[in-house]
Amino acid sequence: MAHSYIDPRKHHTQWCFIAPLSGLRLTNAVKKEFTVSRVTFVDREKLPRIGRRLGIPLRNQEIKKQIIESNYYDAANAQTFALLRYTGTPAELSKKCLRLLKDELDILAMSQLGFGKRRFNSHPSLKGDQNSGKISYLFFDPNSPARVYNNQLTGKFGFLDLDYSWKRYHQKVFYFKLLKVLNKQIPVSDSWSEHLKRAAVMIGQSQCSNDIAQSFLWNMIVLEMLLTEQGDKYSEALPKRIEAFLGWVGYWSVLDYEKRIKDIYHKRCKFVHDGLRDKIEIADLLFTDDLLLNLMVNLVNHIQIFSSKEAVINFADKVEAEHILGIKSKVRPKTLQFFSRSYTDDDFQEI
Repeated sequence: MAHSYIDPRKHHTQWCFIAPLSGLRLTNAVKKEFTVSRVTFVDREKLPRIGRRLGIPLRNQEIKKQIIESNYYDAANAQTFALLRYTGTPAELSKKCLRLLKDELDILAMSQLGFGKRRFNSHPSLKGDQNSGKISYLFFDPNSPARVYNNQLTGKFGFLDLDYSWKRYHQKVFYFKLLKVLNKQIPVSDSWSEHLKRAAVMIGQSQCSNDIAQSFLWNMIVLEMLLTEQGDKYSEALPKRIEAFLGWVGYWSVLDYEKRIKDIYHKRCKFVHDGLRDKIEIADLLFTDDLLLNLMVNLVNHIQIFSSKEAVINFADKVEAEHILGIKSKVRPKTLQFFSRSYTDDDFQEI
């Protein structure tokens, strides 16, 4: 009896989605696998052995046989793979799985905030989707033999290594706790969890980009998204809200943070409304990185206090009221932290 053909692209079941990656390496520090939320990132060597624990209803050898005999495993030539389970048909799931994977790669890339230098950052991505390449150009004098020929690498070529150094840093800062918030292991309001997720994705995109103005804009959007609400005069609200979290630090007055925040907001507006990107400098970008690092550290590590945007704004309003009354702040938690990052001349030359 002839069997009717079933197009696998329209076959409705629970699929295991596997994709090769670039720019990410998993080490023994994380047991060669790491899960952000729904996506599990797995080292090449561990991929054939992971089936049962992830609930893939095939024996380990059968998984290995399917992956290797399809030539996918070797043809991909990747060290790290992403695994995701999703119910539906491949025809309808492709965009969903790719969108989810890219978001979680960006959230993973966010872990570079404060951990490394921008110019050494990596771009964890789907293999083939990384923003890297090589450009060539020539200077020549038509009236003499003088020639200058250049080859230059562009983009992010390195790897984000989830090693012991990365793990120790994030055990002390905020990233692992943020993942618990995003995965609803620590309760916050649904809208605030979504805000924090969008913030993490955009910070990750900023950390992966070589475009100074674009990275700066992403950072500014995150600051506004987390600290302001409709009806605010942003140029006034943003410095006040950031001051509530950082104003207790000596740097605030010594380095005139309030003026610097107003300056970067002005540059943000000139870029958004007039397309003036040339005024945005690496120093502006690194300053917004530092603001975001300290904001995220304090928001996440005091998430029971800052469990919604309303709670954040109420906190900032109370701190401002204390300033107006001229009284010592009793609202600020004594456990607020400040991370001061040092930069060299090289950090201001390139990203």
